[in-house]
Amino acid sequence: MAVHKCTAAVLCVLATTLATATLAARKQSPLLEDNALTKKPYRVTECQFGKQLKEIGSIWFADLGPPFGVMYCIKCECVQVQKKRRIIGRVQCRNIKNDCPKPNCEEPILLPGKCCKSCPGEDAKDFVQDPPDEEEKSMKHFAAVLTGQSIKSSSDLLRKMDFPPTSLQEMGLDYVATGRFTFYRKHLYFSFYTNKHDRPRMVQFVDTNGNIIEEIALLSSTSYQNLTGKICGVWRRVSKDYKRLLREEKISVSLVWDTAIISGSLYRFRALDTEAFSSLLTGDARDSGGTSIVSISTISPSIHVQIMFNGPFTGRQDGGSFLVKLKYAGNDRTIIEETIRVDKLTNSTTVVELQSPVTFSDLNALSKRDVVVTLEAKQSGFKLQGVVVPRVSCDLYQTSVTSNGHQMDSKKDRTSGVAWAFINKDGALEYRVKFDNNAVTELAIVSSESRVSALDISETIVQNWSNGSVSTVGPVHLEQLYSEELSLFSASSGFKNRFLWRPVADARDTSGAMLLSSPDERSMVGILWMTVGPDCTLQYEVVLSGSNVKNRIFELYIEDSPILLPGAPVFRRLLEEFEGPTLEGYTIGLGQEELLRLNVNIVHVDLWDPKLGQSMLKTEWKYVNVPAVCYAREAGDNDSNNILMNDDETDHPHASHLSCLHGQKYYQHGAQWTSLVDECFMCNCHYGRVICDIIICPVVQCAVPSAKPGMCCPTCEDNAFENQNISTNSCLLAGQQFQAGSSWHPYLPPNGFDTCTLCHCNNTSLKIKCQRMDCPPLECDQRVAIRATKRSCCKVCPSTLQTTSKPTGPLVQLAQGDQQVNGESGSDLEILTNGGCSYPVGGPYENGQEWHPKIYSHGEVKCINCKCKDGKVRCDRKKCPKWSSCSDPCCKSVCRRHKRQLFKF
Repeated sequence: MAVHKCTAAVLCVLATTLATATLAARKQSPLLEDNALTKKPYRVTECQFGKQLKEIGSIWFADLGPPFGVMYCIKCECVQVQKKRRIIGRVQCRNIKNDCPKPNCEEPILLPGKCCKSCPGEDAKDFVQDPPDEEEKSMKHFAAVLTGQSIKSSSDLLRKMDFPPTSLQEMGLDYVATGRFTFYRKHLYFSFYTNKHDRPRMVQFVDTNGNIIEEIALLSSTSYQNLTGKICGVWRRVSKDYKRLLREEKISVSLVWDTAIISGSLYRFRALDTEAFSSLLTGDARDSGGTSIVSISTISPSIHVQIMFNGPFTGRQDGGSFLVKLKYAGNDRTIIEETIRVDKLTNSTTVVELQSPVTFSDLNALSKRDVVVTLEAKQSGFKLQGVVVPRVSCDLYQTSVTSNGHQMDSKKDRTSGVAWAFINKDGALEYRVKFDNNAVTELAIVSSESRVSALDISETIVQNWSNGSVSTVGPVHLEQLYSEELSLFSASSGFKNRFLWRPVADARDTSGAMLLSSPDERSMVGILWMTVGPDCTLQYEVVLSGSNVKNRIFELYIEDSPILLPGAPVFRRLLEEFEGPTLEGYTIGLGQEELLRLNVNIVHVDLWDPKLGQSMLKTEWKYVNVPAVCYAREAGDNDSNNILMNDDETDHPHASHLSCLHGQKYYQHGAQWTSLVDECFMCNCHYGRVICDIIICPVVQCAVPSAKPGMCCPTCEDNAFENQNISTNSCLLAGQQFQAGSSWHPYLPPNGFDTCTLCHCNNTSLKIKCQRMDCPPLECDQRVAIRATKRSCCKVCPSTLQTTSKPTGPLVQLAQGDQQVNGESGSDLEILTNGGCSYPVGGPYENGQEWHPKIYSHGEVKCINCKCKDGKVRCDRKKCPKWSSCSDPCCKSVCRRHKRQLFKF
């Protein structure tokens, strides 16, 4: 019996945790309003569990965090759910304890990290097993040709498109693109060339049934994409099911413009492993296009060309002959010419290939974009052609710079730096190098092979930077770069570091890498890429080099401080703990305030050694660019982010990191002060948020009080104590002075003034005595009694409440001031003043009023009842007894569960 109660409690805790996580996620979605915010341009197809993203098909144990930890009897799985044409992930968790086999011994034991008990010496059954790593070498590279053919040939797909095409032009029949796809660390990186200048807005991956299994928004192009003319991105955490579809070549990709969409299937080609050049082939015929994969050899000069193309071929017709040429663009001189026979032609992709020895001058022409590929059908007028350009793949080559310590006299003479390079759309080698000092005067890009000449780039060194391009890059240099055999070299500074390949997307698609260095730690250096993506996720990659970085534990922190005010608090956040030398990760769930601070403050990234308890490397993140959608918010929707079921509060960060800025001054958490902006308000700092309340003036001991200029509350001019020194004839409470003989309500942050307590400063002893007010007995149930106003001390019965009475005094003046600022009507302010509640949909509600809430994704939820009581909203689900009627839609699950229990009995 105790076991069942414990299991139920665990499930309750898990349900509560999941509900809280779901509710926190829903804070980003508006409720049902006419002026609802536009959705973020990013569709999440994975599962989010806490602060982690899980790929579809993954299985894990529920980790509820402290004090519960990992619940090894709660198995969670990310399952795929279809919504219209899209496949998304959804988390499903269940208790697996009842599935445990019965041990065959009298005293079974529970091993750590297991759910089921087992006999001593036996292994317990494990319900969660990580899927084995798929062999990705055989499926590392894919290519695709995208045309309007698949759209034209599928009427069912036309009906399901996101926009209705009105003509063949809008269906993308004159749009052509070619793509390359590369697996790297379980992610699928994609790259495209198109024949259009306008940029597509979206990339979609589609299965054979026409379902969208992944959708990635393409935002504005970056510096890398502008220089290369490519479209870059990544499909992160490809699940094992989709890897299987890729291996079977059952996935297609689509590029979506506002008025066009083109598609093509992904195919594997061995030639992609050695691809050096590419071309996008276009022609006059609608619904046709192609691409060429060009590989070279510089040892014995030769070219290998593989061409894949689509054409206006209907059905399965007899084959034909195609004339393939490689020729110079200027004088039409032919490099290669060959006729290739194709046995069968279909409306899907056709592949032809040829190989031939060439001269070194022909290879140099490829690097200078002087070669054109043509493919022409002899039986018809079908023809495709395109210029040979740098290969489609979005990739760069990076290295860290570390001087050889044995050649340097002292630490201060050593140099650290970071460098990266790539091939631009003109075939030139773009390079960026940054050092931590100005000691470097000689710089070159060299190869270990003697036949490859060095590229001297010393002339471009300006202080600690070296930026430029080399337009004389030949095929030998290109071959060496792609095989990771080029290095950055400086004889005077004593370093030679090899360029290593990396795909370009997300963090590596930013303005540039950052150098992690330290003047005290010259033997270690790091490359840092960091960005905030379109899904508002902080993405980062760290590559460390130097001595003693392998198998060493590090912590990566991000911290920011305001620019304007000195002495302002520094906000510090742990991103991830990792084992060196590399880290590629992400952080989700950053709040709008955190992202806004990153965008406007000075931001540093700190590499910390927890064992030594000190910072190892550090850098300033200068070019932070947070997408506006991550913190854009409509005015007046603040309440929708603060309403929680049963007044639950989210976990607050540590109080020391939550100072408040008010009137050009910072206050610590818990502090209270008289507002410097308006002396009639008392303010306090509560978890980083400034809360101000209008001062309730103390009762004065005279018949005709008067208000002095600059004073909020009236005083007695003829009072005997007025002309005396206030410092010697007053009481001090919480940093405030009160006149002898005065009375007041105490100010208790964060709730404001306590009108149920009256404090008095004794005339003679100058001691403060506070006494709680007594409330008269109620004639109704305590649970239905409400307060007449927010500041009322005693509750009254709803029947005796005079809703027509209006408050007077300073409170009305405050309400009128708020009306001018917020644009709210006088009736709404009157409701809120009398203890009513603000609510994003249908509000405000009067004190004591009940209603069913409306949620953005579900409409009116009739099974939940909300009630306004004394300015606070409480929402509860309808309680259903065991014998409730199954006809009640709110109690169907309770009724079915009770019937199942009776059936089991």
